[in-house]
Amino acid sequence: MKNITILLSAILFISELFSCQDVLKENPVGLASADSYYSTPNGIRDALNATYTRLRVFYGREDACFLTVPGTDMYTNGFGGVTNHPAINDYSVNFLGTDGFVTSVWNNFYIGINQANAVISRAPTVTGLSETDKNRIIGEARFLRALFYFHLVQQFGDVHFTQNESVGIQTTAKRTPVATIYEQGIIPDLQFAIANLPAKATNYGRATKAASEALLARVQLTRGNWVEAETLASNVIKSYNFQLVKPYANLWDINNEQNAEVIWSVQYTSDPLTNGDGNQAHLFFLIDYTQNPTITRDLANGRAYQRFMPTNYLIKLFDQTKDSRWEGSFKTVFFANAKGTINGKTVMPGDTAIKIVTYPVPDDLQSSAPYWYIDFNDKWVGASNITNNEIGGGQRRRFPVLKKFLDPLRISVNAVEGRRDFIVLRLAEMYLIAGEAAWRQNKLAESATYFNVVRTRAAIAGKEKEMQVSAADINLDFILDERGRELAGEGQRWYDLKRTGTLLTRVKQYNLDAAPNIKETHLVRPIPQTQIDRVTNPAEFSQNPGY
Repeated sequence: MKNITILLSAILFISELFSCQDVLKENPVGLASADSYYSTPNGIRDALNATYTRLRVFYGREDACFLTVPGTDMYTNGFGGVTNHPAINDYSVNFLGTDGFVTSVWNNFYIGINQANAVISRAPTVTGLSETDKNRIIGEARFLRALFYFHLVQQFGDVHFTQNESVGIQTTAKRTPVATIYEQGIIPDLQFAIANLPAKATNYGRATKAASEALLARVQLTRGNWVEAETLASNVIKSYNFQLVKPYANLWDINNEQNAEVIWSVQYTSDPLTNGDGNQAHLFFLIDYTQNPTITRDLANGRAYQRFMPTNYLIKLFDQTKDSRWEGSFKTVFFANAKGTINGKTVMPGDTAIKIVTYPVPDDLQSSAPYWYIDFNDKWVGASNITNNEIGGGQRRRFPVLKKFLDPLRISVNAVEGRRDFIVLRLAEMYLIAGEAAWRQNKLAESATYFNVVRTRAAIAGKEKEMQVSAADINLDFILDERGRELAGEGQRWYDLKRTGTLLTRVKQYNLDAAPNIKETHLVRPIPQTQIDRVTNPAEFSQNPGY
């Protein structure tokens, strides 16, 4: 397969110090061969570091965000989604194997898998490394390979599965059943990583025993192995020093990225020479606030691509009188940074310029306020009759802004290269996994206990008791609602709906852009057409049905 060919002369290796402060360092190995360079301690370390680079081509990138966030019950296309890439959310007839986003994700992960395969197969013969170091290097590579395959099988279903390094061009491929890839690849890889990785990495950002257990807990939940999922998630909760960050909003403080709740994150950096294309997620959830006459683009407010807009379901999901996660997750107030006039009133820098609320506001109050007063009347946010001063108005340019990815520390107001780390695994999810897995086993009291830990952290001060739920409150809708409140926008929703068998029903109910089109076909994505075209055994490697 073309995309799993090693191109040694093109690789930029990550340095050993895999941290925000020193992420990338080029080594002049362009003339080296795999056989000579990868057989040395520095070479195999660089080969492992090159495997990590594939994370940055997924987490925080537009293609990955489109394939995990919209097209769900929680997010639909904003103005930028409609005008740039509507087909994925809408499940339209234009969503085909020629789509550049599915092609990018497919290619990236197979490059990563082949790189991991090279590390795993070559590390045992490297001289000058202890067995412990060899097993750690292999464990990290197997963690990454498991993660790459986990995304591939969830997105595409049966895919090509190999654990062997491809050195030359291969022109054949076969569709391996999803269950086989889990049983022979993903789960054993993570089990090996658990057995051989340290509890805490020497260099922040490397895979660890805790991260491997957390990822395997997510995998086992996806597979429906409830006992294993609860056991693993509970062990992560109890056996390490992770803690829920309080209050919830502090979890997203860009100056507090390496906090006690993060189990594992993908690293970005403030150094433009090593940050590459950066974490770009800050672009996609933001409204075009510059249409307001008193705000010009600045670092604090960000650069708006307006790709994803909350659905009515997401807007109504939070009880804002007691749950701090609405305020902690969404930016609803913008302040003027230039003098201007709104509704005939002079607005000065520092004054409120935009206020977004999730309830109706009388027209006379909206027209007399010295700011844009954007309200919510529970009309479909994408409806053609939405006015400018309603959520969804301005042709889908007005809506609450997810602030989990905002990046005011970028190098310039127009920079797309964000430096914020992308959190992949965090402690709150382990409570949610354990709670769901316990409920699936009919352990209702234990389930409620797990969920109440998360809800207590989320409570507005003084409202902790009101946030508690009982065993009788737990059902699948509650679980999906609670995961939505906690994990909104973090790239898990499409996977959650798919694994719970609710993707079709909830999208039809809550995402009116997608409702007319979504069908069984869309439980997997189309295989990239470039992949279909280049295999010489098309009878054994065909397109997913319906595409």
